[in-house]
Amino acid sequence: MATAPAREPETSTLDEILLDLAVLIELSPRDREILENRYRRLKDHVERPSSPLRPFLVDGESLIYAQGSVATSTTILSGDDDDRFDVDAMVEIDVPVHWPDNMALDLLFETLKDFPGAIEVERCTRCVQIRFAFMHMDVTVMDRRERRAGQRPGEIFHSPDIGQAYRVDSNPWGFTAWFRSRIGIGENSFETRLKAARDAAGGSRLKFLDDAERRALADAEQVPLPPMIPSRIDAQEAVALKLLKRYLNICYANSHLKKPPSIWLTKLTGDVGLVQGGLALQLYALSKAIGDNLRGHLQSHTVPREVNPSYPPDEINDRWPRPWPEAEVDMKTAANHLDRLAGALEEMNCSSQAAILKLIDEYFGERIGQQERRILKDRYDRRNSAGKELHIQPGPGTIYAPAIAATKPETRPIPQHRFHPGRLPTKADTADG
Repeated sequence: MATAPAREPETSTLDEILLDLAVLIELSPRDREILENRYRRLKDHVERPSSPLRPFLVDGESLIYAQGSVATSTTILSGDDDDRFDVDAMVEIDVPVHWPDNMALDLLFETLKDFPGAIEVERCTRCVQIRFAFMHMDVTVMDRRERRAGQRPGEIFHSPDIGQAYRVDSNPWGFTAWFRSRIGIGENSFETRLKAARDAAGGSRLKFLDDAERRALADAEQVPLPPMIPSRIDAQEAVALKLLKRYLNICYANSHLKKPPSIWLTKLTGDVGLVQGGLALQLYALSKAIGDNLRGHLQSHTVPREVNPSYPPDEINDRWPRPWPEAEVDMKTAANHLDRLAGALEEMNCSSQAAILKLIDEYFGERIGQQERRILKDRYDRRNSAGKELHIQPGPGTIYAPAIAATKPETRPIPQHRFHPGRLPTKADTADG
């Protein structure tokens, strides 16, 4: 008996385009391999015999590891005019009691200022930034001398050029574990659609620093090493967060205001959880939930102060928004951006392909929009030549818009005819119109 041809994954017009966008802005498998090597190189550089920090690394206790978006698998391209990834790393040391609070960052800068292959190295307020072609690596130093209970908590250092330096409670290791436990690994059906999008739209951007990096990757392919960066998360929640971050990057590209911190958005993504019904619904619910959270604070004249669930002394958005009265501008601006995205998603989901792509240019960047047009053309040329149809599945009539507080998700109806799945228009549709 002949085997029936495999059906293409069920999808909707907007979900399919959003999946492509997420792939276009993420790290490719090759990019991840190069990034793995950069983290190994960081470890080797900090631990080298001449490193100023080496005496303060405790054998068997201090770790050097990926944190932030790399650890939560939500790293994206930062700008629309250039292809750049911003990643984070942590270096744990035991800080001597007599050190002033600016000394750890000063020594970290001395350690990293001649990092191989770097274009520039800059000491910032809470980290040292190593700049390469197509990426930045922000390296933070943590004092773990007290061995506090929990998942590797400690203190990092806020050390500005002007003003008093001080310590800040921090627990990125525990936060990563919390987020990954909330999100999981993703649903099989969504993972299948995401894989298809990666096959069509994926591309690498990071280039080798030098021959040493090229050889290191070749050797790693022959003899695999323990991973330096956590495995990729292919859950719908993580993909929606990537898209939200991309949109906000575009919104704030030419603004004098600081955008909401990535870790704060990540925390609220974990609180919202999975929204059944597809990626568009997930992104809509996420933008609405965070926007509603900010509107609530505006109404009550308060500011959001989220803490790390794994270690409450760690206030994850201690520098955003600013205190009142500046907080009103920060929160109102962010809430307006989020409301605008939610409205655009509603409009896109009942629009033609051409109208969707025009809004994609505006909300996610023209370069990404142009790449998406090429992907769609190639995909539907192949489908038409193979005689395949795009299968669709009716979506639910409600959208989950959970409150940020730990309560049962609220189910709210959405307007009739919105968020209905559809197929991309064919040439016959265009001719008829």
